Amino acid sequence: MRPAAIISSLAAAVLLALAAPSRAADFYAGKQLAILINFPPGGSTDLESRLMARHLGKHIPGHPAIVVRNMGGASGTIAMNWLGEIAAPDGLTMGYFTGAAAKAAFGEAGVRVDMAKFGYVATSPNVLVSYIRTDVPPGLKVPADILKADPFWAVGLLPGTDKDVRMRLTLDMLGVKFKYISNYPGSAEARLAVERNEAQMYTESVSTYRSAIEPNLIKTGLAIPLWVDPLDDGEKFTDAPEADGIPVKTFPEFYRELTGALPTGLKWEAWRMSNFLGSILQRTLVLPPGSPQEAATILKTGIGALARDREYIEDAMKSMQFAPRYMLDDASEQLFRKVLKPEPRLKDFIASYIEQGRASMGK
Repeated sequence: MRPAAIISSLAAAVLLALAAPSRAADFYAGKQLAILINFPPGGSTDLESRLMARHLGKHIPGHPAIVVRNMGGASGTIAMNWLGEIAAPDGLTMGYFTGAAAKAAFGEAGVRVDMAKFGYVATSPNVLVSYIRTDVPPGLKVPADILKADPFWAVGLLPGTDKDVRMRLTLDMLGVKFKYISNYPGSAEARLAVERNEAQMYTESVSTYRSAIEPNLIKTGLAIPLWVDPLDDGEKFTDAPEADGIPVKTFPEFYRELTGALPTGLKWEAWRMSNFLGSILQRTLVLPPGSPQEAATILKTGIGALARDREYIEDAMKSMQFAPRYMLDDASEQLFRKVLKPEPRLKDFIASYIEQGRASMGK
């Protein structure tokens, strides 16, 4: 289902949630809801989830206290495993995860849990912005200059993340000369590596780009944006409204402008798959396996209400220049569960590509 169709059904999902039994008012009364983030503080996941935590409680019957807990490590995998193996299935812990769907779909070795068994609450579409330092020889002024750049370091979080896979695939398809370094614990550390010129290129979500990269690197002339990834539902590309105003093309448009056509072959198909997982399903909000469906229904209602919360929207615009959208309906849940089982040949290719990345790291 296309993003517009999915998002347009949000109102229907909220109306269904409002019809929940009156005992919903007692479910969270006097309790504490923990939002579990699968990355350390300082990244876009942290920023968005803390924004939600400040406003969600007033939209949940019983008005529970809401706390945010960061559980970084293994580029998000540790928190995924903890939520699936250890967290109590009582509806009092909600994972706010980035990259989790891709990790599960790619079959990353460190993932021990079956994400299809998590209780679905929502997904939040978002896209990535790639940027590079302007002092990479011979000096970069516009995105197309990357084609003549001397070899530079592209920094990532972990070879098996959809973010790193997409970044490497874009550069490989363009034929750019680069070296790859990864295993940074979070975006804050990877970003610092670029600021220190230990690496020269990185890819960030729109929220972090707006709040940290634009004011500190782009406006100072230290870096330029290269391209933004489009939303991709597996059928067509859609420009993400969150990226409005960023003065670059989407990667497919950038590539087509340079070459006259879109890429072809397995690398392109793998990029499409990883972009699908990392754009429409970049954020996944889930409960531990076996959690009460009532909890998911209540949380969907509360999160849906944020779209009408003026204070939340003003807070989001101030901190990120956009308000995150959340897909809460049955169609988005079906899409989430479907993409956890990708086409075998693409899964095998990506697994091989990830291993190549591990082998080439730091060289």
